This record gives sequence, C-alpha cells and structure tokens, in this order.
Amino acid sequence: MTTKTRIRAVTIGVFVSLGLIVASTRAEGQSAIIQSDTQATLTCDGCHVPGKPLPYLGGEQFHRNSHTEFDSSHHASPGPDGKPRAACLDCHSTNGQWDTVFPASDPKSTINRVRIADTCSKCHETQAGTFLHSIHGQAEERGINAAATCSDCHGSHAVFASADPRSALSKTNTPATCAKCHETIRADFETSTHHEAFVRGEERAPVCTTCHTAVSHSPAPITLRDFDMQTVETCAKCHEKQGPSYRDTFHGQATALGFKPAATCADCHTPHQNLPASDARSSVNPANLIGTCGRCHAGANASFVTYDPHAQPSNMDRSMPIFLAHTFMKWLFLGVFGFFGLHSLLWLQRSLVGLMRGDIRRIRTGRRWVHRFNKPARITHIIMAASFMILAATGLPLMYYYTGWGQTLGRALGGLEVTRVLHRIFAVVTFGYAAYHLWYIIWHWAIRRVRHILSPESMVPNLKDLKDFYQMARWFVYLEKRPPHFDRWTYWEKFDYFAVFWGVPIIGLSGLVLWAPSFFSSFLPGWALNVAMIIHGEEALLATGFIFAFHFFHNLARPESFPIDSVIFTGKMPLKRFQEERPQEYARIVEEGRLEAILTTPPSIISRALAETFGLLAFVIGTALTVAIFWSLLTH
Repeated sequence: MTTKTRIRAVTIGVFVSLGLIVASTRAEGQSAIIQSDTQATLTCDGCHVPGKPLPYLGGEQFHRNSHTEFDSSHHASPGPDGKPRAACLDCHSTNGQWDTVFPASDPKSTINRVRIADTCSKCHETQAGTFLHSIHGQAEERGINAAATCSDCHGSHAVFASADPRSALSKTNTPATCAKCHETIRADFETSTHHEAFVRGEERAPVCTTCHTAVSHSPAPITLRDFDMQTVETCAKCHEKQGPSYRDTFHGQATALGFKPAATCADCHTPHQNLPASDARSSVNPANLIGTCGRCHAGANASFVTYDPHAQPSNMDRSMPIFLAHTFMKWLFLGVFGFFGLHSLLWLQRSLVGLMRGDIRRIRTGRRWVHRFNKPARITHIIMAASFMILAATGLPLMYYYTGWGQTLGRALGGLEVTRVLHRIFAVVTFGYAAYHLWYIIWHWAIRRVRHILSPESMVPNLKDLKDFYQMARWFVYLEKRPPHFDRWTYWEKFDYFAVFWGVPIIGLSGLVLWAPSFFSSFLPGWALNVAMIIHGEEALLATGFIFAFHFFHNLARPESFPIDSVIFTGKMPLKRFQEERPQEYARIVEEGRLEAILTTPPSIISRALAETFGLLAFVIGTALTVAIFWSLLTH
C-alpha cells in the first residue's frame, strides 16, 4: 500500500468516527431530555432507538409512571397463552399502530371518556354490555360526560382484580372509589349499621357494590324502581330470616310477581343511612313509622304501624295471636283434607267395584224426568261457581308466587294490576249472592215457620245424617251391600253448604280488612292485619282445595255420574236415577202424592250441552289447579 493510499484510508476513518460520535451524542442527549422532562413532546427517535424493539426503552422512559403502574397490574400479568393480557397499543390505539394514538381529550382517542367502554369491550364484552344498560351507562348515552366510566372505577394503568387488596374496587377501597362522585351518599353510609359492620371487618358487611350489583356487572335494572325491586333478593342474601318473612306478606308476594307499587326493603329502610329501629333517626323507629308507612298508606295510624311486616307465624314468642291463627288454620286444613281425602278415596274404589259387579248403575237419561232445583237455585249456583273460579284464579298467583305455574297464571290474567281488580270485583259479587241467599232462607223460613228447620227439606244436620254416614262408611269397606237410603239432602251436601256459610264470612271479612287496612286499624290492633292475612289466605286455600277436590268429586265426577252430573245446572234428573240415589225422598214424595207435580220433560239438547260444557270446563280447571297446589305443597 502506497503512502497516498494510507493517508486516504486514515482520513476516511477519522470522518466516519466523528460521524458516529455525533450521532451517539445526539441520541444520548435526546434520551436525557426524555428522562428529565416527562411533559416533553414525543419525537420519533424517542421510541425508535436503533437496535431496540417497540414499545420499550423510549416509551418506557417517556411514560415511566404509567409503565410502573401497568407492570404490576392485572393486564400485565400472563394470560392463558403466557403473554401479557394487554399491551399499551391494545388500549391506546385504534389499529394497533402508533400513528392512531391520540390524547384522551381528542374525540378520536380510544381512551376518550365516551369511547372507553367500547375500548374495554374488545376484551370485556359481557361487562361492557351490562355497563351500557346501567345507570352510569345510560347517563353517558344521554351525553352526561361526568357519568362514571370504566377507568373511573377500575383505574387506568393500575388495574387489578377486585379480590386484590390493591384494586380500587376491593371491598376495602370501594367506598372511597364511589365517594369520588357520591360523597353525600358516602356520608350517609358512614352513619349506618352496614358501615359499622364494615369497619369491624365483618366478612358479610356490605359495601356499595354489594347492593348496587349493576356496578359489578350483573344484569342492570332499567329504572330506579326496578333497582328497588331487585334489592329484595339482594338484602335476603344477608338477612335470611327477614327475606322469607317479607315474602309471606302482600308486599313480598306482590313484588315477586313484578307489582312495582308494593313496598320493598328500600321503601321502609333508608337505603344508605340504614339504622336499627332503636335509633331515633331510623325510618323504622316507632316514632317515625307513621310517616314511613304513610308514604304509601294514607291514613296510617298508631295501631296500623304495629303491623308486623316480618311476622314469623310459627314463632309463638314473637306474637301469640299470629301463632294461634296460623296453628288453627294449619290443623283445620289438615283435618278437612285428611278426612275428606280418605272419604273420597274409599268412595272411589267402592263405586268402581260396584259398577263392575252391577250393584251400581250409571243412569244418565230416560223418558221420565223430575224437577230437582228451581231457577233461583240454578242461577245462584252458576254465579257462585263462576265467581269462585275467578277468585281462585286471581288469588292463587299471590299465594304461589314462587312457582312457575303461579307466575304464568298471573301473567296470563294480565298481571297483578289486573288480577287484584278482578279479585275485588268478584268478591263484591260473592257478597251479593251470599246476601241474597241469606235473605231467601230467612224469607223462606218465615213463610214455612220454624218447623221447616227440622223437616227433611232442611239443610240443618240431624240424627239421620249421623246414621247415614255410619252406614256409608260400612258400605265403603264392604260391610253393607248398598249405600244408605238418602232423603232430599245427604250429609256431605249439608257439609258443603255450611262450609260455604263458614267460608264466605271468614274469607270475606278478612279480605275486607286487607282491602282497607288503614280504616280497620283505627279500631283493631296492628296484629289483626297479620291474622287477617293468614286467615284469608289459608281459608281461601282450604275452600279452593275442598271445592275442586271433593265437592267436584261428590257432585260432578264420581263414577256413578262420570263424566259430568249436570243436574245442578239444568235442574232436572232422570226419574230412575232419582229413585236409585234418593229412595227415601222418592218414597216420601209418592206418599204425599206430589210425584206428578215434580215430573217434567227432559232438558233440551242445547241446555244440557251448555250445562255439561260449563261443568266439564269447571272440572278441568279445578283439577288442574288442585294438582298444581298439591304439587307445590309437596315440592316446596
């Protein structure tokens, strides 16, 4: 190599070295600026450092605080694939590139307040969907930018699972997080028994998200009233005794069926400043109850507010009158159903055997018929049957609010808004026919004198009824060849009759008390409302079950007359059947020379068809409801 060539090579090397030194100095200088000034404008070479992959080094230095928070967050932790659950560009970019990163103030930014939920939904689709239907999400949809969004509750970079003590939504930190927007509510909460339990560290002590489940991404209520309805189940998670006892009241039954005007936990107990009844500030303190109840019940008085909204009928120590009413109705129900259940089963098997042997004949027609019931009796019975079925259909959904069939039946009839009106209308109808019948029998007895009471035409039980029952029982167990010789009325028909006379006043008066509780509490003690609730429901259930299970069997569907006995609707029955089933009455009428007077023509095809259709419809509906009732009693 010549001297000239050596000089040329050295010169080139010197210039190259000087260039590298200058370039290095510029990079180091820029890096120093970034480290010392986090507010500096991000430049290309701040991130695009030769030999270093994105997004680290330059970005990490520029956003040192954010990266420190992010690196310890849930998002930075490994996912199922071993990679971080999220990276910077997942949230800050629209297309995964740095050229679409905009400041939060820019409407195009993925972290702009109105777009944060959409950004989070890329990974948290379900939670974002429930958020959009929450109060916060709906407020945001209406353009209220101050409404809380994902980052307000969860944080921006230091995002942790709610079970992590570092999380803004951990149980310890939730009240402070919510207080950033709801400071006044926090002040109320800190005076409550819930907060006292929270401070003591009780495991089940509620915080904001315990009750406001929509915030924790459960299905959100549509309105504030829907939220109040939802709180019933929320409160019952901790208040195990109060939840079921509330459901046993009209309030609880009605809200379970979606009837929004009925009182919920939040209506009686101040939601945030929840205090014990012993505290003078409490909404359920005795001194404040008239005002609390009066918000819904105009005319609430001192007696009215002694009603127990969380009665425990089986607890004798809590209220003796309520306990006694519950116990009496329970044993009455068991006694009636036990006796007549056995009575009907024994009759069923005996009739079937008698039909097979030929001891019993099924007589449904004939050339000669007799008049059995007059027109007022038939019309009254039809009205009674129709009103009773409507009362049962509109009342049972309340009692069986917890069953699918009860809820379905309630919805099919138009919901509680409709059924409660129908129930009251036909309650008035029931009072009407009961009053008419009472007037009729008083007038009838006045005309025929007192001697009618003891006559065979009377519904008053007598010694013969006891003898007939004894012989019937012997026939059931094959100790007699045939049933007793019945007169005008049988012992079970008389029982049915007086059961109505017992039931209508009991059900009717207790229903009136529940209809106008404020009025009746002006002269009745508050516990009378609880007793009225028990008696009305249990007696109505007793009447419904008895009519549908036993009355229908006795008079409509026993084997001798199956599928339907229409005599009560047409007023007529075949003479041969009359002779067969009422031999003593037939003999008495013949002896008195009145047979020709009661003979009549057969009912028309149309009247009989209508009567049997009505009877069959009543029987099918009644049987279906009876099966549903007993299934519910056995399975719940």
